[in-house]
Amino acid sequence: MRAMTVRDVECLSAREAITVCPFDLGRLVQRFQRYIETSDWDERLVRYVTRFDRAFLHTLVFLGLSIFLSWLLYS
Repeated sequence: MRAMTVRDVECLSAREAITVCPFDLGRLVQRFQRYIETSDWDERLVRYVTRFDRAFLHTLVFLGLSIFLSWLLYS
């Protein structure tokens, strides 16, 4: 069995650093935790929810109005 030289260890660690598995769940969870800890995601979420609620309400009103008008026209 061959002994590991310093160069072999350096090449091995460099190869490990280059070949990162995209399906590494631990790394993805750590990245997500770092994102949550360092961003204002909750404030953005509140802004997006109010925007989506308003758009959903406008869509429902428009849909109800169009159904009502089509019912008036065709009855």
